[in-house]
Amino acid sequence: MDSEFTARQNAFTCVSNKLLREVGTYIRTEQQVVIKGDIQEYTEKIEAITAGIVKVEELDFNWNGKTYYILAKIEVDIKDVEQKIKEIADNKQKVKELEESRARTKAAEEEATRLKKELAELQKQNADANKIQNIENNYNKQINTLSAEEYFTKGNNEYNNENYKQSIEYYKQAININPNFVEAYSSIGSAYSRMKNYDQAIAFCNKAISLDPDNSDAYFTLGYVYSVFNLNDVERSLDYFVKAGKASKEYNVEMFCIEFGIELITTELNTVRVLCWLGQEDLLGQEDFDCNMIIPAFKQIIKIAPDHVEAYNSIAYAYKEIDDYEQAITYLKQAVSIDPNYANGYDSLGEMYYDIEDNEQAIKYFKKAISLNPDLAVSYYNLGNTYLRINDNKQAIENYRKAAQLEYADAQNWLRQNGIGW
Repeated sequence: MDSEFTARQNAFTCVSNKLLREVGTYIRTEQQVVIKGDIQEYTEKIEAITAGIVKVEELDFNWNGKTYYILAKIEVDIKDVEQKIKEIADNKQKVKELEESRARTKAAEEEATRLKKELAELQKQNADANKIQNIENNYNKQINTLSAEEYFTKGNNEYNNENYKQSIEYYKQAININPNFVEAYSSIGSAYSRMKNYDQAIAFCNKAISLDPDNSDAYFTLGYVYSVFNLNDVERSLDYFVKAGKASKEYNVEMFCIEFGIELITTELNTVRVLCWLGQEDLLGQEDFDCNMIIPAFKQIIKIAPDHVEAYNSIAYAYKEIDDYEQAITYLKQAVSIDPNYANGYDSLGEMYYDIEDNEQAIKYFKKAISLNPDLAVSYYNLGNTYLRINDNKQAIENYRKAAQLEYADAQNWLRQNGIGW
């Protein structure tokens, strides 16, 4: 019944599963990679992630018209694989994508096995030709699914190893087999965005959304692209992030927007670097960044997430960069009124008052931050700076030492330069 193509696909899937299972077993038992969940869930996650980062290489094959023999291997650097597993395991959306691909492969494999047995029985019984043809059609459909998933997995291998151009080629081969392969379109969009080919990224993401209006990956990539490609289109970028969040709870879009904004506001505007939500690569490096560009975005974020105090903290620093301390203090006071235990908010208030040389208020808020979080090293350091400015060297040194003991590098450097231990 099997053609060479279907026999090869069955053989490759079987061998791949065995090899990946062996790698996963070794990692679980020897390397002790920690992924949250029960044992079964843990095992499935390891296998799914391993499939997404390890290449199965076909070395040789033989087809005698009935049986397909295949020789394949996996070469792995266990430390490298372990590190990649840890990195991907922290990305819930990526884990979900790999698990879904693995599940589709297993489901197609099981269904193909069932249909093959059923077809053999029907042929023995000389069953109706139309019925046999329908079973054969369904069987071939499952084999095509396995073939498309094979290319998709190869694409994931290349993508997760940052070989984006090659990943796109594999994803496109998956689409050639299954023109409605939504995940392949969104993955191509993501790969193009990594290559900074934004027009193609937008085109493939829009194609994915046309096939599946709830495809969170495509919305997230579009949000990413518009945040880089056209910084003036902040609302459009945020709109896509919000849609991603609504489509998948794995995307904490509100927090992404907040963290995205936080990274834009730095004290060294000539080296502005925006880290993506996954913390894996730079989105932007731009000199002389104008903080006025991001303030409307923060206001939009606060509308989306009115109780996220980090958004208020971030917009305060945006106002600080344009020397509008009145607005900065107003937003920070709103933050601590929303969350009276928000230690970072009090530290930021202290910093604002320090900048406008209101030492009394600065000391008050730094102390408040420390009372809420005794391990907040930056507050001890800031408090030390304030005491130093008012010539209270004893208090300054005492607070620098506390910051240094909490491994705050600037405090350690100051003490070291002044010949003082901690």
